[in-house]
Amino acid sequence: MTGSAAIASDAELVERAQSGDAEAFAEVAARYRPALVALAFDRTRNLDDAEDLAQEALARAFERLPELAHAASFPAWLRAIAGNLCATWARRPRALALTETEPDRADVVAAAIARCEQREIARALQALPTANRHALLMHVWCDMPYERIAAFLGVPVTTVEGRIFRARLRLRRTLMTKVTTLRSRHRKELTDE
Repeated sequence: MTGSAAIASDAELVERAQSGDAEAFAEVAARYRPALVALAFDRTRNLDDAEDLAQEALARAFERLPELAHAASFPAWLRAIAGNLCATWARRPRALALTETEPDRADVVAAAIARCEQREIARALQALPTANRHALLMHVWCDMPYERIAAFLGVPVTTVEGRIFRARLRLRRTLMTKVTTLRSRHRKELTDE
């Protein structure tokens, strides 16, 4: 080695963590936390809940680390823990949020426009096949490299590349169709006046 330490593989870090090295677990957890957040966000549609679920998945993984038989299967095992937590989250009852003050009219209009745009993007994302959506969210939103996404999802890197390519292509088509439709509707409204 020339001046810099070699980067440990995920399996090496997991083996060290199983031997009691908390720093090794912290490092491998940092590598997969973005994927957990993306997976949970896809299920919850709420960043705060997604971050909480990701943290809970990592805490459970740390507690159950001695149960993991093969360090190389850590990404898939972690994904299963997160999936179970998301399923439990989806079954729990939700409390309604109450606001104490009346919002300003301009704020309400701006918020409504933003929600409309977010809904359209969310609909376009939801229309994607789940596997493609997960890969795209992990890569674009969480800035994860293809190799780490592949390890987390348990698929080859070329599969991840294909899923992201197809997801981007379909999103582009869907959103461009929506923009064209909205423009046509707007032009029609202007000519009808």
